Amino acid sequence: MNISDCQNVRRFSGWIASALLFAALACLADGLAAGFKGEQRDLQGLPGSTQPVTAPLPQGAATIRDIIVQGGDGQVSLTPQSEFSGFWLGGTMWRGDVLIAEDAPPGKTIFTLTGPSTDPLAPAPKPLIIAVTVHANADAMRSASPSFVTRATGVHPFSASVAMLLLALPFGVAGYLANRTFERILAQNGQAVVYLAKKDENGMVIAFSMGTRHGLRTGVHVPVFDERGIQTGEALVDGCQSDDCTARMVTGACKPGYMVELPSGIKKDGNE
Repeated sequence: MNISDCQNVRRFSGWIASALLFAALACLADGLAAGFKGEQRDLQGLPGSTQPVTAPLPQGAATIRDIIVQGGDGQVSLTPQSEFSGFWLGGTMWRGDVLIAEDAPPGKTIFTLTGPSTDPLAPAPKPLIIAVTVHANADAMRSASPSFVTRATGVHPFSASVAMLLLALPFGVAGYLANRTFERILAQNGQAVVYLAKKDENGMVIAFSMGTRHGLRTGVHVPVFDERGIQTGEALVDGCQSDDCTARMVTGACKPGYMVELPSGIKKDGNE
């Protein structure tokens, strides 16, 4: 693989990985938007199914034993099962099941969950509303899904998001390997790409993937070139490891993507 091949693989892999990551985030956002529209939880189900549900404790409830469930019947019922600590928002959450009987007809059932009110003069605790819609078949449930991804593909948006991330992984690895090969070929030619350029109170510090193994050491001046190969300045190496160096610009300018070269007094094999 030559430099041109490496650049093509890096560019192609980067585009594909970026597109897949963007799609994964879009699917995740779609799933979150579909699951948290307002303060009401909306569940979709088919006759004979069980729908898991998680939610924070309603106001006034300290444990799931305090939860007062109103609504439902013998065909659609909701039962809180256990408590757990919320990972993202903290606080106490609960999980439970909504059971839909085999002979449940299509329609919507509203559950109102409240906690006990200990002060009769205080405003009533704000209820937690969970709506369960029973559909006649899978096609009807898919068409009514609040998720765009589910309506369009029939796949749950969180599953689609995970799939996109897994698909992006090999492209990310390919881009990383192509980049390492690109840097190795450049180093063999006595060149390196500047991957960091930042200003501080004493000027600009740059970093690049070429070090003592390539003949550089602290105190060496290296020329800096832009993308067109025109020299834009010179930097003084002030920190060196086997395959990486940092240097401070002493003349001119630099930004990430620019190139440094071994000075003329150092051969590409690391000898002077």
